Amino acid sequence: MRADRLLSMIWLLRANDRLSAADLAERLEVSRRTILRDVEALSAAGVPVYCERGPHGGVSLLPGYRIDVTALSSEESRALFAGVTTWGAESLGLGDALASGLQKLLAAVPETHRSQSSEVSDRIVVAPQGWLPQPERERIGETFRIVQGAVLAGHRLSMTFRHKTRSSTQTAIVDPHGLVSAGSSWYLCSSRTDDEELTFTKLSRIDVAEVLPEACDRTRKIDVATAWRAQREKFLGGFAAVTATTWVRETRWSDVHEWSISATEIEPIGPSPPGDGWVFMRLEFVDDLHAMAIMLRLGADARVETPDSLRVNFTNYLVDALSLYAEPNPRESATYLRHESAKPGH
Repeated sequence: MRADRLLSMIWLLRANDRLSAADLAERLEVSRRTILRDVEALSAAGVPVYCERGPHGGVSLLPGYRIDVTALSSEESRALFAGVTTWGAESLGLGDALASGLQKLLAAVPETHRSQSSEVSDRIVVAPQGWLPQPERERIGETFRIVQGAVLAGHRLSMTFRHKTRSSTQTAIVDPHGLVSAGSSWYLCSSRTDDEELTFTKLSRIDVAEVLPEACDRTRKIDVATAWRAQREKFLGGFAAVTATTWVRETRWSDVHEWSISATEIEPIGPSPPGDGWVFMRLEFVDDLHAMAIMLRLGADARVETPDSLRVNFTNYLVDALSLYAEPNPRESATYLRHESAKPGH
């Protein structure tokens, strides 16, 4: 356990010019006193680590010190290759470089772990794109390359983008801090030049992007990964979960398990719809809109029993859709549907 911690300390110090003992203690989840003892142990073992006193002091490695990757454990070696996805590298135009880099890394892995690492790389495939083709606006194009260039060069970006809920656009000048690949979509993490609040803009919503000559403000350190997780948690916290009891045809059993948050078969309450092959289930959804979308996909293979609010909302949605198609008397068809849905037992 201590050996792993000492190696972790070396990697942290290699990635940072200097870290305080308190910072190392927090990252390695030990006390400050333990860190000081570890520094002494590393120094005694010949690792060029030293401490500097004062307000700007801390723990440092001698510049240029390198550690041999043969120190990687079997689990670490496998994890490096199992976690690699070509999606991000190919999107950045670095697919060939990734393949070459992995070959070099594999050659540097301890020989005893090499075959396992290679097998993991061959057998574990991460493909976030899924089965269906990407929508045209989600595909990597010139806008992506411009935004990526601004992020890597540290230059401000002028972008014209579309609102989430309407087709109108707006233009803003932003400091681009990073790119996030989530699912099969890319997001730009940025802040406006007059506002420090971080925002994540889906790249498919950006119509025009231009790299500006001014350097962006990098005086504050932005942890893009941490900011993304916080934004996602905030987003998920804004939903009001919905639990529904529903009759579902047995043939759609796998669909409801895949599309809902959870699906549980329970004892029936009341009669089933006409015909055989129905199961009574309790389904959980992210919110009312999620429930409506899934029920629409299930179509005539599912019927909501509770809550009444979901039944009413779903029926009204179907009525409004029918009014666009049911000619020549859409109003009469809509009135009939509303009347039927209001009957007891429906």
